[in-house]
Amino acid sequence: MSNTQPTIPTGLNVIALVSGGKDSLFSILHCIRNGHKVIALANLHPELKIKTNTSTTEKATENEDDEDEEEDIDSFMYQTIGHSVIPLYEEALGIPLYRAPITGGAVDTSRIYRQDAVSESSEDVPAGSGSDAVGAGADETESLVPLLTRIMKAHPEANAVSAGAILSTYQRTRIENVAGRLGLTPLAWLWNYPTLPAPAERDADPTTVREAGLLEDMAAAGCDARIIKVASGGLDDGFLWENVSGSAGGGRVFRRRIVKAMSRFAEAEDIRGAVLGEGGEYETLAEQQQEQSDTAPEDIRRPALFDEKFATLLNELSTGPGVVNDSTAETSTPLSSPPSPSPTWTIEPITRQTKTTWTISNLIAPEAGPDTTSQMSAISTKIQKALSSSPCSTEDIIFATVLLRTMNDFTPMNKIYVSLFQKPNPPARATVACGDTLPDGVNVMISFVVDRGARNARQGLHVQSRSYWAPANIGPYSQALSVPLEVGGSENPQNDQTRLVYVAGQIPLEPASMEMAAATGNGSESAFGHYSHRATLALQHMWRIGEAMQVNWWAGAVAFLVRGGNDQTHIRTQARIAWRLWKNIHTADTPGDDDDDEDEEGPQFDAWDIKYGRQTEDVVAQTWKLPDFDIIDKSNSNSSATTSTTSLSPFLAVEVDQLPRDSDIEWQGLGYRCGNVSIEDQVDRTASIADGKYAYTCIEIFSGESASKEMLAAILESLSLNRRLSQAVLYTTQRVTEDFWVGQVVPCRSIWGREGKELFAGVVLQEEIEV
Repeated sequence: MSNTQPTIPTGLNVIALVSGGKDSLFSILHCIRNGHKVIALANLHPELKIKTNTSTTEKATENEDDEDEEEDIDSFMYQTIGHSVIPLYEEALGIPLYRAPITGGAVDTSRIYRQDAVSESSEDVPAGSGSDAVGAGADETESLVPLLTRIMKAHPEANAVSAGAILSTYQRTRIENVAGRLGLTPLAWLWNYPTLPAPAERDADPTTVREAGLLEDMAAAGCDARIIKVASGGLDDGFLWENVSGSAGGGRVFRRRIVKAMSRFAEAEDIRGAVLGEGGEYETLAEQQQEQSDTAPEDIRRPALFDEKFATLLNELSTGPGVVNDSTAETSTPLSSPPSPSPTWTIEPITRQTKTTWTISNLIAPEAGPDTTSQMSAISTKIQKALSSSPCSTEDIIFATVLLRTMNDFTPMNKIYVSLFQKPNPPARATVACGDTLPDGVNVMISFVVDRGARNARQGLHVQSRSYWAPANIGPYSQALSVPLEVGGSENPQNDQTRLVYVAGQIPLEPASMEMAAATGNGSESAFGHYSHRATLALQHMWRIGEAMQVNWWAGAVAFLVRGGNDQTHIRTQARIAWRLWKNIHTADTPGDDDDDEDEEGPQFDAWDIKYGRQTEDVVAQTWKLPDFDIIDKSNSNSSATTSTTSLSPFLAVEVDQLPRDSDIEWQGLGYRCGNVSIEDQVDRTASIADGKYAYTCIEIFSGESASKEMLAAILESLSLNRRLSQAVLYTTQRVTEDFWVGQVVPCRSIWGREGKELFAGVVLQEEIEV
């Protein structure tokens, strides 16, 4: 047994939602495993029918013998069967239990909870606020509010709430909604657990039932989870009271039986079987076995940090040529001198409008005053005024690029920014600090992308719970937003129309702790070892979000970098590492892309949502590959993809002054969901074209003595900017004016292209192509 404790800098005081089932119990163990303290248990149960004058107390008592209980109400939100044994949890765990009846019903049945209360900023709602009662006509989700409020009054130190959501967005978003209104940090340790890499202990054991990996890890922790209800065509009463998380041989025999039974059901329904019972196929009553109740926190299995293919990529950085140990990095052309501050550099807002998109770039407000709060308030007024003259509103903004003078301006900017977006899925966002490369007197500059299509055709991903999957987005931005290219097209989200997926900038936070990642062991303690670790992890975050949004090809990506040292070679090596990662992940034989791999773990989709049609927004009965090399158009004679095993989406790396949380890398990508992609590869540019409808082109303008503003202007003039460009972004180390560049400007310290070559400037053009 290892004596190493989990490295968690700050513990949370957690209210654990318990249902009696396996998932909520296992979530409690993961709270402890991650260094947090469970201070109270919370349970919602069916309303009690009182037979006597016995009054209920604030805490669960044994007086419930005098009441008739409705055993199971088939709630969309809560497990209710077996609730009569919940008071035993308080005795067994030594943690106070608080209970309340479920009132109301499933009023809001959309997959993402859209109650008006979600629009309230947690900053405006005092911790512990909420009504004392919930009306019968309210959504059953609201029953959580008075219960948690009561617990927070009894335990003012409470600052987090945990739940057992695994794949159900329906459940997760409702708990996040309530948690945000009460100022609690939501924890969902099991979120997407079946899709995560296996813990080392399970991965080393060939006898495990891989499709039921989560149940295997529950068994290793000593959990005893008995089936007490079945509600699936694949299961019958012969499965009742069996232990789904039994240890050793007997437990694995039963897990294989469940996999077989659910596979038959899955084939009939054209979905993958919900082996874990996440969709309500079965319910359990769980406890930790007495002989293993002294299991140490570090013995609870956690998924590995890196997926197999990203672990391989990281290993290649330290063993392959051309990156850290490349001697040419010391002798390359010196970096261009960064621009000096100039009060004469001016920029004005630029707008572009196409059939589907409206971009409003370079919004600034230095005239509002020297402080960031005044400038951001003025920018907020400007964007709302601009949108007020159209059918659009801030609800239609799908992506924002926020440029700050310093990260010290982040908090005052964000306090104003958050007021713009009062909805479940705010726009995705990238935030960087550009220092004195911004115009003189400008503390904040923002560019917005506005979708002109139908609002209910969009799909969003806004996971606010802390988990092992990817960093939680607690702030006013989503991990990603997906929009169809066809205005007025099908509004059915389960269609195959071409879509753009805007992914928020991803920095290398460890999802479980939300702290900056640091490499350990295997010689990775060097500066570049740490950077390689972080660069790989941040790219994995972007990848996982893309996979969750069913991206099958990246239109292109930008890696924002912060120099890791005073030596000029540092930033060059950082750019080369980012390029190497991007190149290698697009190699057709990347590990983990085998179509014949039958060892994928567990269900990818929420079976219950699909079967009962809860207006699902991002779930289809299909497995998406990223990248999907099968969709590359091999007929394109200009494409290097016709002869190469490597097909690359456009790439840029740009150096800025600061990134959030003092990170040294942030990946930001635009994804395609499409049936065909063409790759055009030329000396100074690359382009990816989705279904012949949308082109993302990256133009590299090389540095050197001949590089000049006039040279850049000539290249830009040759681009015929009167095309249907939805967005035109210039990354530059030089000062520009509005009459020179009619698009978004991102001022940089240095710019890098393919093969880690230094550039004078980089241009990204996004074009809607008339079909």
